[in-house]
Amino acid sequence: MGARIVGDAAEQTFASKVAPFLSSDYLVEPKPAKLKIYSDNKGIVMDTKITNTKTGLCLYVENKQGNNGGNAHERVYKFLSTPLKQLVREQYNTVKQPFFLVFSGRTFQGQKYKDEINLLLKDENYVIMDIDYNNVQKVATQIMEIV
Repeated sequence: MGARIVGDAAEQTFASKVAPFLSSDYLVEPKPAKLKIYSDNKGIVMDTKITNTKTGLCLYVENKQGNNGGNAHERVYKFLSTPLKQLVREQYNTVKQPFFLVFSGRTFQGQKYKDEINLLLKDENYVIMDIDYNNVQKVATQIMEIV
């Protein structure tokens, strides 16, 4: 339960921290509608949706917060699935790589986690946030280059 509370707060923190650094052409939507990709309207609820209002293209953000080790980062690996990416692109008007993965908290400052994430997500859209979000402006620039 504690992890859920920390995770929810981190999701809101990322959206509120990145929004001021995006140009006025971007709309930041925390907790967007579920991506209905499975039968019976089941799907994935993403943490944030960022839309370029000029192009209409969007990017979905998944934020994993970790403060005491654990495997939060491993739960993002489903977003590496080529068929999932293709389906979301086709149904939701996204950029080529529809997911942007964010890792925040003390856990992801550790070298073990940085090494694993940097290796396994090498060609993906992701960022490890500084503990105090000092790199948020750089992240906003990265997002604007993507979408």
